[in-house]
Amino acid sequence: MTLYTHAFVGLGLGNVLTGRRMPLLFWLLAAILPTVPDFDAFSYHSYGNIWGHRGWTHSLTFALVLGVVVAVLTFRYFKINLWVLAAFFFLIIASHGVLDALTFGGFGIPFFWPFYNERFGSWGPVPLPIGMEFPDPRKYPAIRAELLWVWLPTIVLVILVGAYRHFRRWKSAGRNLNQVTEAR
Repeated sequence: MTLYTHAFVGLGLGNVLTGRRMPLLFWLLAAILPTVPDFDAFSYHSYGNIWGHRGWTHSLTFALVLGVVVAVLTFRYFKINLWVLAAFFFLIIASHGVLDALTFGGFGIPFFWPFYNERFGSWGPVPLPIGMEFPDPRKYPAIRAELLWVWLPTIVLVILVGAYRHFRRWKSAGRNLNQVTEAR
């Protein structure tokens, strides 16, 4: 998956998590944290090595540790329960490995490292992406697949959650209005 898609999923899940205004730092973390596992692309270890690309930084252990550390550093500032924020950060970081496992070709993801080195994935509907250049859906089938299989469901999820919240507020406002008129 492209970095753009990982960031987009983090932002979408951030929107689903909170229905209130959040500081810019929250949205920056929601976009950046899901891309952090790909920093292993700068490793001098070979692709396929646990210390190389698609290695240990794609594991659930890495997602858990990084998610908890970032949550501990930010939960008071965001005024969100530490464990809720840690779970959110874990989810968006772990989504990186899950999305990469949905690509076909290349090595799978060592989700359970350091406890189990088996790699999972490379069985999904998305071809391997193109790299760091700006994605052009007209040229690259991977981008079209990401738009269909990741961006579209994320957009639908955000719209559905937003509509549900709007309906609940509307219904609650109507109930409050009825209580005011009944009290008179």
